[in-house]
Amino acid sequence: MTAVESAPVQAPAPASPIGISVPRKEDERLLRGDGQFTDDVAPAHLLEMAVARCPYPHARIVSIDTTAAEQVDGVRQILVGADVLARTEPLTVLRPVPGAPKLPYYALAQEVAAHEGQPVVSVVATSRHVAEDAIDLIEISYEPLPHVTNTIEALEPDAPVIHEGLLESNLLVSNPEGTGDPAARLAEADVVVSDRFHINRVTGLPMEPRAVVAQWRPGARVLTVHSSTQVPHLVRKQLAEVLRIDESSIRVTASDVGGGFGLKLGIYPEDVLAALHAMALRKPVKWVEDRMEHFRATTHAREAVHDFTIGATADGRITTMTNTYATDLGAWNSGFGSAQLSSVVFTGPYRVTEGHVERRVTVTNKTPIGAYRGYGQPEVNFPLERLVDRLARKLGMDPLELRERNMLRPEELPWKAVSGAVYDSGDYVRCLHMAAEAVDYAGLRRAGRGPRPDGRLVGVGLSSFVERTGYASARFLARRGSQFGAHESVTLRANRSGGVDLYTGVSSIGQSSETAFAQVVGAVLGIGYRAVRVHAGDTGDSPLNTGAFASRTMIAAAGALKEASERFREKTLRIAAFRLETDPAELDVADDAVVHRTDAALRLALSEVFSIAITGQGLPPGEEPGLEVTAQFEPPDAAYSFGTAAAVVAVDPDTGDFDIERFVLVHDAGTPVHPKIVEGQVRGGLVQGFGAALGEELRYDPDTGQLVNGSMLDYFAPTAADVPPIELLHTEVASPVTTFGVRGVGEVGTIPPGAAVANAICDALADLGVELTSLPLTPESVWRAIRDARAARD
Repeated sequence: MTAVESAPVQAPAPASPIGISVPRKEDERLLRGDGQFTDDVAPAHLLEMAVARCPYPHARIVSIDTTAAEQVDGVRQILVGADVLARTEPLTVLRPVPGAPKLPYYALAQEVAAHEGQPVVSVVATSRHVAEDAIDLIEISYEPLPHVTNTIEALEPDAPVIHEGLLESNLLVSNPEGTGDPAARLAEADVVVSDRFHINRVTGLPMEPRAVVAQWRPGARVLTVHSSTQVPHLVRKQLAEVLRIDESSIRVTASDVGGGFGLKLGIYPEDVLAALHAMALRKPVKWVEDRMEHFRATTHAREAVHDFTIGATADGRITTMTNTYATDLGAWNSGFGSAQLSSVVFTGPYRVTEGHVERRVTVTNKTPIGAYRGYGQPEVNFPLERLVDRLARKLGMDPLELRERNMLRPEELPWKAVSGAVYDSGDYVRCLHMAAEAVDYAGLRRAGRGPRPDGRLVGVGLSSFVERTGYASARFLARRGSQFGAHESVTLRANRSGGVDLYTGVSSIGQSSETAFAQVVGAVLGIGYRAVRVHAGDTGDSPLNTGAFASRTMIAAAGALKEASERFREKTLRIAAFRLETDPAELDVADDAVVHRTDAALRLALSEVFSIAITGQGLPPGEEPGLEVTAQFEPPDAAYSFGTAAAVVAVDPDTGDFDIERFVLVHDAGTPVHPKIVEGQVRGGLVQGFGAALGEELRYDPDTGQLVNGSMLDYFAPTAADVPPIELLHTEVASPVTTFGVRGVGEVGTIPPGAAVANAICDALADLGVELTSLPLTPESVWRAIRDARAARD
């Protein structure tokens, strides 16, 4: 990891471990196989659930006969749509689409199933294989209905309306926003570039699939749900609403979660079904998703069609941008629904004062779309940055020069973008130049495109971006109908051993929050981070919180951790000062003891201080017993990360085959709490970004409406051998809106790969006039673009 000069930021403590890559607290248990994932939970008398799913993209359920299945030895219960309708409410939506009508989505299909893979019947038995065998005996009669799986065709007037009676068309809602008069600016622009861009449908493939274990204690009226989720407290909220029981009767735990990436936000039908079965049978019920189910039942992501336009003056000053895009919702509104951030950052890091963006949320007969790492930002970066390169060629300018001319400068920030987003701080041009210098951009320009002796052509491409991390405020979320807040909460509790127990509702999903949280507490308190035990993801002992998503965890949690630690430290020093007969201002916490600033012999072990607090024996007059602090923190605004990626490629102009020879990402995540974790998060995001850019795509047959590559054999996720060499550079500009100046980092890597590589390929093939407008970028798609460009020139 390369760190360059940083903007000054106030240190939280004189010997702060913030900014140091200490060994991760999670590693020992995970590497030893001692992690506890949902499938590791195996209570006595456990039953298992399987789900029968609709094989059609759109079908009326004519009849269901479970007679034969009920006779199978080991089957304990079978639920159909009518059972669910009688006992539950529709699944609630955590982040509704503004202005959209509600689509009643039940845990089991009612009269009509709207996508392949929608649950129709659930069976609980003594084992999963018994439940699966019983499903094979259930006779379900379907009447196939007209379907539509193409996003643009779904909006045509003659398209079959998927939710007749609720919607008049497949346009769920349109969300326009903007400022100024972009139409007038386009009319007077010297140069206009415009095109339609297709973003592929993908999925996140977490190592641990979705899983749930539900246990009901009827005497205590307590439902305990072990879930592989990013948001335990929000799952608790939704289950209470759907199951019609008090939230106080539900406990949700998520000890270790094997990846989430946005796919594990909120409840799914299977969570409700497992709870219903457990409550009826009074025995624990487990369901673990298999990979075939994952491809058809866990939310998909990304798919959208962008009609993007940029207007500019002859000297290269961008005057306006417009973007009308259809984002594919799938058949239902999932917990988080279709991506919204494509509208927020559609103007990128550029100085645009007039523009318009419109999101058209479109219903199709496909698996519902949900949040996925980046949540709209990778999708919009591709058309934006592709058109910036095209604009440069049309103007006869270098793409780097055009970007630099239009990028916002540090002194212009904070800047209110056309979408209303407020970019807090940053040095966008510096990242641009660092990326260019790292790949020797000037040298590549001097050397030319080739061809090389092997016939390949060389190209270099750039992609610049800003990324919203975290949320602006609860007020911002309320205006959009979101069912959660922007704050984070933590509890610190002293123990008699001299350590600190930290309770948080943030699940451990692989982002190393345990280590980072302990570092912050250690820094502010003055103790070693290993003395801080993090208890994560249990609604039974953690304060109410929002969860781990939207690159918000450290942005919101840092403030809560700092406040709780400061209050905890103040009381610790007051108790120690009374016992040592000195002033609290003369004392410091140093690792495992409170010590006098000038007399090292005057000290008191933390274990003794904490014991005094816990027992209440020996407290200063007026001091309440106990040493436990709960704090909440809400950031005043979102923090915007930023950066530039540069790619160097070699392309065979005859076959379309290409190699990514270099890929450099320069990014800024503010003050890094743990630099190695930051680097790991960025690299992980880049791998997923390359997957979506270069090979991954969920494809539906337009005639049958069925997913044609829903298995690990046919869905081309990258392996380690497929990932190009990655070089990372970092700047550190502290955000003025967050504690310690941190910015989010978990999603940044997914944003620039597609545009940077596409720009490099088009640069290599510029003499042929090749333009790429669709993802993923494959040798076949490049070859087709070469063929079409040559045909157009003949």
